[in-house]
Amino acid sequence: MPLLAAIPHVVAFFGAILFGCAILLAVRILAGAEDENSDMLHETLRRVAWQLILAGTLAVLLAAGVIPAIVALIVLPAVIFRRRRAHRYALLAAMGVAVERRIPLIPVLLAFATERRGYVARRAMELASRLRAGWSLPDAVDATRGLFPPRVRLAIRVGHDSGNLGSAIDHVVDRSDTDDALGTQITGKIIYLAVVTLFIVAVTVFIMMKIIPAFQKIFDEFGVELPDLTIFVVQVSYFFANFWYLLTPFFAVILLVAVDSVLRYMGLVEQDLFGTTWLRRKLHAAAIMETLAMFAHAGRPMVDGVAELAQWYPTRSVRTRLAQALGDMEGGREWCHALAKRRLISSADQGLLQAAQRVGNLPWAFTELAESNRRRFISRANAFIQSSFVIVLFGYGILVMFFFIGNFLPLIKLISSLT
Repeated sequence: MPLLAAIPHVVAFFGAILFGCAILLAVRILAGAEDENSDMLHETLRRVAWQLILAGTLAVLLAAGVIPAIVALIVLPAVIFRRRRAHRYALLAAMGVAVERRIPLIPVLLAFATERRGYVARRAMELASRLRAGWSLPDAVDATRGLFPPRVRLAIRVGHDSGNLGSAIDHVVDRSDTDDALGTQITGKIIYLAVVTLFIVAVTVFIMMKIIPAFQKIFDEFGVELPDLTIFVVQVSYFFANFWYLLTPFFAVILLVAVDSVLRYMGLVEQDLFGTTWLRRKLHAAAIMETLAMFAHAGRPMVDGVAELAQWYPTRSVRTRLAQALGDMEGGREWCHALAKRRLISSADQGLLQAAQRVGNLPWAFTELAESNRRRFISRANAFIQSSFVIVLFGYGILVMFFFIGNFLPLIKLISSLT
């Protein structure tokens, strides 16, 4: 009977999915082949359609079970946004080729929007419309929300202002593969540890609430004392049952890191978590020096490059330090000293840049030091991830062994006392 009662709900869920697909099809037909008539109504209808599809899909998965729903909540958005990311960098690569070969960008954007469908194609059409209206490329890219992430918008603006737009775009496209590989590795391990942690917590809570009290009751009935290790497990169980809220900050941190990793993997977040900017200091230093290398190559003053970074750098805390360094430079301090004083570059980097400036080889020095900082960050991040992963798994193994032995010894003792 419950199965028969659930049939109308399942039909309603599939109806929501089909209705959303029908809305998408109607919008595509009404918008035309190239979406030239797309307006706010079409965009609103698309969002409503995708909400219906996602809500219906989630409801069907919840009806199938909690675990499929949780997996879908993680996997489906990741697939959607990773697909968008691939389209973004494909468009960016096409723009880079067009700039290098001096091909107008508007036909390239229109061709991309015609060939592809979806979110990025519509944003490309908006960008082409703004460029056709006379906008500059950096302003048009900034106004086209959701087309490129902040660091790509920064590279486009800096490359445009320094006269190295083609090389700036190519560098971002080439660097995306390395950053993506590291991000995938970090996200995979963090998600794995978070899922294992939640599973271990669920099993531990079940043992503490069901198994341990049952063991204690059985042994009291037979007049047999529990083993010392089991008594310790009982005490630990009672402690966590009474003071479970003490672990809330620990699980909150795990959940926050896991969510941040997933959002960063999708490309939705580029800001550092509060208080963690120092962990990515080498990476920020590399990005800063790569930007300044463009200005040095174009013969522009370093104060112009720092001013651009202070206004457009995507990480707020680094942007604040850049603004402070810019104030020091405007107050008469030499640019290397200003950046080192605000801990944007290391003292070793400062010495090498000063030497390169004296011999007139500053662009090469910026590029080499940026690559060196990035390689060191990647190697240290890989070493830390691998070591932490092994240590955490070893700790989980000890915890599992502790509970297994603590719950297995009573059975041995009970059997021995009855024979």
